[in-house]
Amino acid sequence: MINIRGMRESDTAEASRIFRLAFGTFLGLPDPNSFSAGREYIATRFHADPGAALVAETDGKLVGSNLVTIWGSFGTFGPLTTRPEFWDKGVGSALLGPTIDLFDQRGVREAGLFTFVQSPKHLALYQKFGFWPGFLIGVAAKPVAKAAPWIRHSPSAAAECPALTNSIFEGLSLSVEINSVEAQGLGETVLVTGGMAICHCGERTEAGPGTCYIKFACAQGPREFQRLLEACEGLAFDRGLTRLETGVNFERIEAYQALMANGCRVERQALAMHRNGLRAYNRRDVYALDDWR
Repeated sequence: MINIRGMRESDTAEASRIFRLAFGTFLGLPDPNSFSAGREYIATRFHADPGAALVAETDGKLVGSNLVTIWGSFGTFGPLTTRPEFWDKGVGSALLGPTIDLFDQRGVREAGLFTFVQSPKHLALYQKFGFWPGFLIGVAAKPVAKAAPWIRHSPSAAAECPALTNSIFEGLSLSVEINSVEAQGLGETVLVTGGMAICHCGERTEAGPGTCYIKFACAQGPREFQRLLEACEGLAFDRGLTRLETGVNFERIEAYQALMANGCRVERQALAMHRNGLRAYNRRDVYALDDWR
C-alpha cells in the first residue's frame, strides 16, 4: 500500500538521495548517484514552502517524493521521483493526486511542468492528470565574461516585483522564491528599472558549483531585459562564478532570441506540459526566463 504524507525535514536527505538515484538511473549514468552533483533541489524547495512537499511511503519506507511550487495564481511541481525498484507501481500517480489537490486548495489557476521530451512514459503519466504537451524549453548557458552594475533586492525596492509579475500573468507572485533565496542564503534577487531576476549562486543551491542560475526573471520589454541580463552576469562576476545558466520556453521567442544575442547557447531541451492545455505566460512577447524544472 502506498501512503502519501507531507514531507518532514528529516526526510530531505533520503528524498535527495532517491532523486539523484532515480534521474541518474533513467539517464543511464555509470554512477547514478552522481546526477546533479553539487546542486540541491529537495531541501531548498522544502524550506521554501514546507506545506507543499510530499513523500510516498510503503511499509514505512520512503519510496518517492514531489515538491510543489506555487507562485500565486500559477503552479508547477518537481522533481517528482520514485526509487527505481518501485517504477511502474503507481507511486507517481499516488503523488500526483495530492499535488493537484494542493493546486486547487491554494487557488492556482494554471499550472505546468518540465519533463523529458524523449519519454512517452512521462507524457502518458502527466496526461492522465490533465497536462498536455506545449512548446520545448531550452536550458541555456554562457561563460561569465564581464562585470556590470546590479542592485540587490531590498524592502524599499520590492514594490516593483509584484507589479512586474502581475503584468505578465494576473496573480503571478514570486514572493516565496524571493523570501527563500534571502532566508536560505541561496543567492540574490537582482533588480533593474523595469526588471527583476531571482538567482541561485554556487554549490548547494539549484545552480551548482561555479554557476549562477537565473531561476526566474521578467522584464517589461527588450531594453529592460537586456539590462537585466547584464546585471545577472554582473552578479555572477562579483561572486567569482564562471557560468550563467537559465531556461526559457521557446514560445517566448523574443526572450529566446535576446538570450542568443547575448551569447547564451542551448545545452539541452525539455518539454513544457500545461494543465488543461492553458499556456499561462508563455507568449511570444513575454520577456520572462524560467524552466519549471
